[in-house]
Amino acid sequence: MLRELTINDFTNVLGEGKATPGGGAAAALSASLAAALTSMVFNLTIDKKAAKDYPESVIRSMKDAREATDRFRNRYLELMVNDAESFDGLMAAFSLPKETEEEKILRKSKIDSAKERVLEIPYQLVKESFDMYEALKIATEYGNKNAISDAGVAAILIHSAIEGAALNVFINLAGSEVNEENISLKAQTDEYVEKSKNLKEDIVAIVIDKIYGRQ
Repeated sequence: MLRELTINDFTNVLGEGKATPGGGAAAALSASLAAALTSMVFNLTIDKKAAKDYPESVIRSMKDAREATDRFRNRYLELMVNDAESFDGLMAAFSLPKETEEEKILRKSKIDSAKERVLEIPYQLVKESFDMYEALKIATEYGNKNAISDAGVAAILIHSAIEGAALNVFINLAGSEVNEENISLKAQTDEYVEKSKNLKEDIVAIVIDKIYGRQ
């Protein structure tokens, strides 16, 4: 199973030239790394000297955000596996026999279902990765200043995950029927990418200001 591989084994498998895992799984892993880094910032802040002057409301918000990032980290790894499995399912559907009329009907049905799945997973990753920004904003505002660069890296990684997953949405849409649903999906994905880009840039700007003592 992908999530049980060592880092070395995962990168080896990724580079083997097989269809899976691919960019979708790598994007999901990037999101999980972003969540883990954000958790690290909270763990270096909560119950530490860095948080001694914070009111209880801020401590509570950081603890809630930390719980969310722990959930996200595991969820993104689930999506990493789902992405690879969904594409494997599509390839399996294309390999089904098509000699008889019954076989052709079954094959088409399986292919259509598999195409929906390979489109659904990266779009889920786009949406669910975007949810990380709330926790990231809290980490950037209140996190231990000695770990503030880690919050910036997390922002860069989560945007990378969103942009990478969006590319998988686009390539799957390119092979799909042009209809209102798919046009809307493309527009929604574009919107997530643009909003993510702006949020990432805002967070990185704050991080840089804090690094140089401007905040």
